[in-house]
Amino acid sequence: MALVKKLVYLEPSQELRLKQLARAAKTSETEIIRRAVEAYWASETSRVRADAKRVSAFIHDHPEGWPDEPEDWFKG
Repeated sequence: MALVKKLVYLEPSQELRLKQLARAAKTSETEIIRRAVEAYWASETSRVRADAKRVSAFIHDHPEGWPDEPEDWFKG
């Protein structure tokens, strides 16, 4: 696995929390950042899946088509 080096700027409170999390998990700060990125990605993927299910259900329940302002519908 090839790794990519990134420079990350954190607020002081974020740095403190990162150090606390790494210490509590007995791992590196880098590993905590990697886990956070993966958790964020999983969350966004879940949101997209949920939106896709809502679209499918709407299409099924409303064969007449979309409302005038579908972007309002997606706000959930």
